[in-house]
Amino acid sequence: MVKVPRPSAQGCFTAAYPELVWQKTGCVAPPSAPMAPNLEQAPRRDVGGGIGIVTGRPTGAGPITRASGSFEKVNQQNLSVTSVPTDGPTMPGSYSFQLNTNHLRVQECNGSPTAGLCRGWKQFVFANDGTRGGNPNPDPSPSRLYVEYWLLHYNPDPSQPCPPGWTEAPDDSETHCSRKTDAIQLPYLPIQSMAKPALRLDGSVAKTADGQETDTVTFNDGSGRIYSSTGAGILHVLPPDPQEPASEWTQVEFNVFGYGHGSTAKFNPEASFNVRTTVEDGSPVRPDCQNFGFSSERNNLNFGPPGPVPSSPAPAVVINESVQGPAAASACRIAAVIGDTHQYTFGGLFYDFQATGDFVEAQAGSTFEVQTRKAPGGSTWPNTSVNRSVALRMGNARLALCDGTRLVVNGTTTSLPTGGSLLLPNGVAIDRVNNVYTFKDPSGNSVRATANTGYLDLGIGVGPGAPTVRGLLGNPDDDPHYLEVKGGGALRVPLSHADLYDRFGNSWRVSPSATLLQPCTAVAVGNPTAPFYAGNLNQNTRLWAQELCRTRQVATLWLDTCALDVGVLGASAATVYVGLQRPDVDANPVQPPVCIPGTTHPTCPTPTCSPAGCRRAGG
Repeated sequence: MVKVPRPSAQGCFTAAYPELVWQKTGCVAPPSAPMAPNLEQAPRRDVGGGIGIVTGRPTGAGPITRASGSFEKVNQQNLSVTSVPTDGPTMPGSYSFQLNTNHLRVQECNGSPTAGLCRGWKQFVFANDGTRGGNPNPDPSPSRLYVEYWLLHYNPDPSQPCPPGWTEAPDDSETHCSRKTDAIQLPYLPIQSMAKPALRLDGSVAKTADGQETDTVTFNDGSGRIYSSTGAGILHVLPPDPQEPASEWTQVEFNVFGYGHGSTAKFNPEASFNVRTTVEDGSPVRPDCQNFGFSSERNNLNFGPPGPVPSSPAPAVVINESVQGPAAASACRIAAVIGDTHQYTFGGLFYDFQATGDFVEAQAGSTFEVQTRKAPGGSTWPNTSVNRSVALRMGNARLALCDGTRLVVNGTTTSLPTGGSLLLPNGVAIDRVNNVYTFKDPSGNSVRATANTGYLDLGIGVGPGAPTVRGLLGNPDDDPHYLEVKGGGALRVPLSHADLYDRFGNSWRVSPSATLLQPCTAVAVGNPTAPFYAGNLNQNTRLWAQELCRTRQVATLWLDTCALDVGVLGASAATVYVGLQRPDVDANPVQPPVCIPGTTHPTCPTPTCSPAGCRRAGG
């Protein structure tokens, strides 16, 4: 429908699938709340924050003419959202879907006293205001679909007005100007609609025969109703400048955010989903991914491994977001090391690794390396290991989090209270929120370490353009069917016990002279004598752990892995599996089912369960 001509060049329109006909309808006033810009030119240092992913055209492609955003793999369990502004009342049920362009060179900035700094910006917005009617909301207000325009940094004097037809945006330091198209009104849309496969926000830019530029926002509510609003002649993008060739529409930011004024969309703890951003720029090549954002609105979600990313139906970037789970501060390429000890590689391979000692987890070029010190699980749980400490090389900085409690910066134990942050001379930022430490360098590489009782969970991200990642979390050519021995040699998974530990694992051991973990507590060094999976737990422990994981809304595919961690590490270990996406390849063997008496088991067809295991009904 987005390519079907509208009855006129601008206005508001509706359509009902499968009819390929637009019907013109009346427009309404757009919301008064501005969907505010992020005015920082550098990437933001948010810990989580649900922002920070921009999809860009590949090298050599033309400017973007159309982009769309949609959601996949939505966990609907208790799905809810509330917009929380920086000041003022919270707004239950309120949120926005935003599809934002990069900053643009526009004709309207020619009237700015500082035309070299002034930039235009476009937002294709679906705004769902659920604030009126009380909570719970018996009479939710309608939604609106429109395009919002900005002239950023229009005047360095905050007392100066905007051009006619534009509205001054609140800012004590300079003048910014905003303007909106007329909006089309939609019924209130509950956040659960994200799970509908057809739901999609689309933004497009076109020029008519007479050179008039039009911007069109289109929204499919997922139930067969399609809405569209078109504006013409509000911003006129200038041709590329030799000094600034990327001045056209070259980047797209799409996500679910708070409802205006820089607010945060706060989801319930079980929330998780994938965000797909698709671009049309004349190239079949998958667009690139960069770790920053244009919107001041945000959400409380973190970035996790996205799982398999299909290449059809069009070039796209897919990221995973969840409130819980093994998160990284950057989202373009992510790996995770969790529990006791499970490796989720950058290429999408999942495998267990229970050796002890110091290992290279991830190495990208000569300026970024992550090492872990894996400690034995103890006499109660032989043949298991946990991440006891982590150390990093970020440029010329050497950093370590020892035993999850002691931060060491360039050899010096450093105090960092919760809510505190450090910015090192080389640009490395360190943040702490409660038991979560985040390390991020100027290239977009990041490590997010969650300090649990006795062990660490790690989310590791590498920035755009990073060299091939090697180590326990690397795959040769990013192929999840292989692991690479240091010094060369690919091993196809699943590996034998000897290949996994004697060949692959030992090759990535770090010698005492090369370790970054010298400030941390020493541990025993060795390899397990045999694999240890959920099936090695005694049945009562496994039954209890599986049921606890199930009550925490852990997906069926992770029940055995979650049960292993809960059995060894305790109930809190289940949290990291909420919203964790399926890997491309799981190298661990499938465990035989264990049933809880009086219940059915998801891996047994129509079973009756008993302490002895699964029996088919009537069997």
